Amino acid sequence: MKYTLMVLALLAPLTAAASLGATEAEPEPNAFVQSVRELHRGPPVQQTRNIANVETRWFTLKLDNFNAANNATWKDRVLINEDHFTAGSPIFIYLGGEWEIEPSSITSGLWVDIAKEHNGSLIYTEHRFFGKSFPITPLSTKNLKYQSVQQALADVVNIIKILKQEDKYKDSKVLVSGCSYSASMATWIRKLYPDVILGSWASSAPLLAKVDFAAYMEVVGQSFKQLGGQYCYDLINNATSYYQKLFESGRGAKAKKELNLCASFNAKSEHDRWQIFSTIANVFAGLAQYQKPGNYDLPRYCSVLRSFSDDDAEALSLFVQWQLGYPKCVSVSYQGTINYYKWAKNNYEDDTGLPWIYQTCSEFGWYQSSGSPNQPFGSSFPATLYTDTCHDAFSPNYTLNHIEANTAATNAEFRGIDIDVNNVYWTQGGLDPWSKVGAGEAQGATIIPQASHCSDLGSISLNDSPVLMASKLKLKQLVKDWLAQ
Repeated sequence: MKYTLMVLALLAPLTAAASLGATEAEPEPNAFVQSVRELHRGPPVQQTRNIANVETRWFTLKLDNFNAANNATWKDRVLINEDHFTAGSPIFIYLGGEWEIEPSSITSGLWVDIAKEHNGSLIYTEHRFFGKSFPITPLSTKNLKYQSVQQALADVVNIIKILKQEDKYKDSKVLVSGCSYSASMATWIRKLYPDVILGSWASSAPLLAKVDFAAYMEVVGQSFKQLGGQYCYDLINNATSYYQKLFESGRGAKAKKELNLCASFNAKSEHDRWQIFSTIANVFAGLAQYQKPGNYDLPRYCSVLRSFSDDDAEALSLFVQWQLGYPKCVSVSYQGTINYYKWAKNNYEDDTGLPWIYQTCSEFGWYQSSGSPNQPFGSSFPATLYTDTCHDAFSPNYTLNHIEANTAATNAEFRGIDIDVNNVYWTQGGLDPWSKVGAGEAQGATIIPQASHCSDLGSISLNDSPVLMASKLKLKQLVKDWLAQ
């Protein structure tokens, strides 16, 4: 594929995006949607006592970077911290992923510390269709065709080219970093645009697109077993098995009552049953994905779980409700989810998660299923729950075969974990569920024991484990080496 980019002047006219139509009544809060959104929140907010001057700029970019005949444009939000910048020094970009950008990622943390050492400018780019950066609205399936990683990477390159039109940046070398999906982007942008990007740091980067990502829940279970204890793993497993057997034996009404499910939940609906078990698993996955071993997060959560009741099933039900914010009842109907995503097409200014769901259908998959027996969440939420959501929320064209073809195309483009690229430093948490589709030691990644997702973004600290400390020092040296090239 040829990546011919059309660079526009910063103040080029903005093509008017479709305006938001009449606001419809918001569907009832949906616990499944909430749990999925939690798994794709932004990177940990970096704490700082320093006051930084962060400027917000809006860059005019093309709607379609690969179609010269399409002249539509839009404005992308970018945060810039030039507090330590001197003209000609490097540009350190932090790539935004499937979240709204905020200043802390370019005001404190390891990437910021490294930028300061090199008098660098810190740039935080917002991914199209997330945060405040909408290229076109409403978020119809027709309009979401402009939502792709290739388009987003081209946006970043065009932002760089616009910056380099300024005298202070014209000789600046460019490095990028990212966490989670934006770490995938950090890897892929170095592969596609090596003449623009000198080097990349990719923390917890998923690289292999995969429809049925059953191994994800294996690592979640492993995290609770290893850090929370065997008793915690067994409690979750026992409770899940109990509720699964209730549904299987025709006692869904009893399970519905004990789990405090809303009236809209249909115990006879296979999709509704898939949703409640997926929601339960997602709640625990969110805790495992963002745990910090030094804080004893999972041991503390396991203690709270046990404290709710001596009965495993009751304890799990109450714990899940606590994590969901004690709703009046837990809403997990499949049709409710579809209604919410359809509503979000015209009501997108809140973080609905819809553009990310679309990308999973059109590019990545990564559906965390119960397809493996080596996890404590039962066998009642297949990847079909998500592929059916693609079909019902976006288009009948999103069949399983079509989604599998989409993920295969992504892997053909980037080569999964066998990607041929240099000047990329991969870091992975040893207990990061996403590590199962990321680079491992065989690919040169540094594995940080017991750590989870995007766990190495903070400044060097005396509290860092020896491996974590060594990894941060290695990155600092790599940046020096890259800049010396």
